[in-house]
Amino acid sequence: MNSHNLTNKGRILTIEHPTTSIPALLVLSGNAGQLLRGDLPTLHILQAMKQRTQRNGVPFVLHLQEAGAINGNSVGMTRLLEDVFEDSVTLFRYGTAESQGQIRHGFDQFIVSAKSLPVRRRSVVLLPVVERNVLRRNQRAAVNTSYDFCLPDGEQGYLETTGFHYDLGLTALSKRVSKLQAEKTREGVEKLLQQDIALADDIEQTDILPSICGRKGLITFSGDGNTRGFVGTRWQLDRVEALKNGLGADIKEATEEIDVTANLAQSIQQEFIEKQHPLLKFTGNVINDVIKVIDDTTGSKWGERKLDHQFYRELTISAEGTPGPLQNFDVIENNVFYDFANADHFFIGTLFGYQLESSAH
Repeated sequence: MNSHNLTNKGRILTIEHPTTSIPALLVLSGNAGQLLRGDLPTLHILQAMKQRTQRNGVPFVLHLQEAGAINGNSVGMTRLLEDVFEDSVTLFRYGTAESQGQIRHGFDQFIVSAKSLPVRRRSVVLLPVVERNVLRRNQRAAVNTSYDFCLPDGEQGYLETTGFHYDLGLTALSKRVSKLQAEKTREGVEKLLQQDIALADDIEQTDILPSICGRKGLITFSGDGNTRGFVGTRWQLDRVEALKNGLGADIKEATEEIDVTANLAQSIQQEFIEKQHPLLKFTGNVINDVIKVIDDTTGSKWGERKLDHQFYRELTISAEGTPGPLQNFDVIENNVFYDFANADHFFIGTLFGYQLESSAH
């Protein structure tokens, strides 16, 4: 594994993985609400993501969670996306109307996909409510999209992506809800998959879509994870494991090598009241100083928190419509897109590779 930084207006951390697979797909995700505190940081990160999509030259999908949480000095995400990507993408906004009220006003989710990925179907799944002991009660929704996907060998494939906001908090309740959210997300993904296989009679559509029977495919799960930890707890392995168990036995983690985390004191401040208060700001500075002393003394990074996650499942669909395992996809590189030091959220990306039949293990 090799890693290096690219310094530009929107900084990129790249983690490369040794593989002989051919670049096939780029999936990016993140919580846009935190970035929309100002226009410039958001614009720089979107420009960095566009740069990476152009460099790789493969189909790509962006999942932007909570992209409607803007302040008075910020332009909307629709305008930013149109300014950066222009007409080279398909842009879809999941809001209150598009999700039949399942996504709250101001917490819109956007899906940005390359024109080389024709959209088949979309769906929204309501997730269990996360009860937090501090202040907030958060309702989340998973948004799913399926595509006709051309594999590197020219064969017609299948792609389904989902974006969801899960919670990996400190309490046993958070752990349980995380697993429930993952299970509900998986149910929505599998329902959409079955619709693409069987083309259920209750689906209203103006065009007849071809069945995906006989195709090979990839399903990706991208989420804003909010993995929290006390001083001395880097990230909760049991929470991540519970999430993976909820997503299913065939799930692989695409971002396990990413090891960049946000500022703990800033995270605590935003989590409690989401605005700067003199007392909390002072407390945060004190915590930062204490953590810095601990870090300098122990050589460890005790104040960090884990980044968001991406997971994936690869499958082959028989002529009869039965999904089965596939071993053709892997991870070529991971990316972290960031612009300012105290960001509570980063954007992440995974470049997936595809092993041709002649070289697949």
